[in-house]
Amino acid sequence: MRRVRTGGGTDRGDIVIGWLVRLVVVLAVVGVLVFDGLSLLVGHLAVADSAAAAAREAGREIAAGATPQAAYLSAVEEVVADGAYDEVPAGSFVVDRTGAVTLTVVRDTPTLVLHHVPRSESWLTVRSTATWSGTS
Repeated sequence: MRRVRTGGGTDRGDIVIGWLVRLVVVLAVVGVLVFDGLSLLVGHLAVADSAAAAAREAGREIAAGATPQAAYLSAVEEVVADGAYDEVPAGSFVVDRTGAVTLTVVRDTPTLVLHHVPRSESWLTVRSTATWSGTS
């Protein structure tokens, strides 16, 4: 009995390679989206902590008799120590008559792809406002 060769022997390898390429592409896209999503989540959490720490530091400076300008500089130093992406806009820093400090910390969240999406700046910029009154 003679064996007959079919031409389908090499097609199996092509099918496997095709599926592997698709799998790698899908995993890469999912990985980038997961990274950007986690970056946004971590940005929101980190900015809230940074704002609380900066308000606490500025409030302690005011309680120790420092000027509002010195307290603002202390808050900026605290924010810079927490993360290079954070800033405290000067207009957001307020010291009231009782010595309570309120400030806002702003961060532009770094992403791989989402910052290329048109009109995404509003949800990539994270803001958090914190107040320190000396009792918290």
